[in-house]
Amino acid sequence: MADTFSEADNRKQTWERDIKGFAKKRYVMKELVMQVSGKAWNNSFYQKTAISLTGGTGSAVEGIPRGADFPFLERGTTLKNAIILQHGGEGVIYWQDILTSNNAVEAETMSDIVDAVVYSVDNKIYNTLSENNTPSTINTVAITAGYEWDSATIQNRDPSFDIARAAEAINTDRYPFYSSGRGFIAMNEATFTYLITNTKVLNHPTFKLSEGNIQNGLVASFLTAKVYVTTVITNDKVLVGIAKTCGTWVETQPLTVDVIIDPQKKYLIRASEIGVCQLTNPESLCLLTNVRA
Repeated sequence: MADTFSEADNRKQTWERDIKGFAKKRYVMKELVMQVSGKAWNNSFYQKTAISLTGGTGSAVEGIPRGADFPFLERGTTLKNAIILQHGGEGVIYWQDILTSNNAVEAETMSDIVDAVVYSVDNKIYNTLSENNTPSTINTVAITAGYEWDSATIQNRDPSFDIARAAEAINTDRYPFYSSGRGFIAMNEATFTYLITNTKVLNHPTFKLSEGNIQNGLVASFLTAKVYVTTVITNDKVLVGIAKTCGTWVETQPLTVDVIIDPQKKYLIRASEIGVCQLTNPESLCLLTNVRA
């Protein structure tokens, strides 16, 4: 029997709820940036530099004379612009599958739509934070050839040292990586294999695998930071930074789902999100390169 109008509405609401629920659990990079709403097409923002403020020549913070004026402190910034982008996808569930309650088709279609939107948004955020894997304002540390995490000489592999060097670069720029409580280490699944099988990591007192239901790519904690895995990061890169400080996702339209009914033929499920990522604090990030040979 074909759906009544009320059943069609219920089905639409169920699909919309499921798609949004699946997506919320799958975002990784989006969870690492500040999220705000915004309605502008062209979004202007200030990108900060992290040099400690000194007051300038002849106006030291230390040693203000009695009754003298205080030095004017101002952090250097650069005005940037970013245009919003729409990320979306759609899939079809055919009428015959609806009539026969083919749950597998429904689940696979929703999964495909979620993957399309989540991957696109997360990929854009990663490319913004990593400056498309070619750092110019964020910190970068290159692992020496022969000391990659998959080096043929096993004793040369030292992810602990490499991540600590990235954290050092961030701390040097006056961003407290270790004490912020928001440090993160992000990599893809293949790279994580070399991290989790390295004895220097496994035996490190700060390493701990996440327990329970894994969501949003969080798999472990290490060096006071949370370790995330995501497919949007390339094989030979690891992004280290401070979550919610490094950048901002300006959301013009949250994930929105529409179900378009073509009677006796198909349901077209369409989902999209509109927003833009802003790299606001580049020196709170460090890109590890040459991670894998």
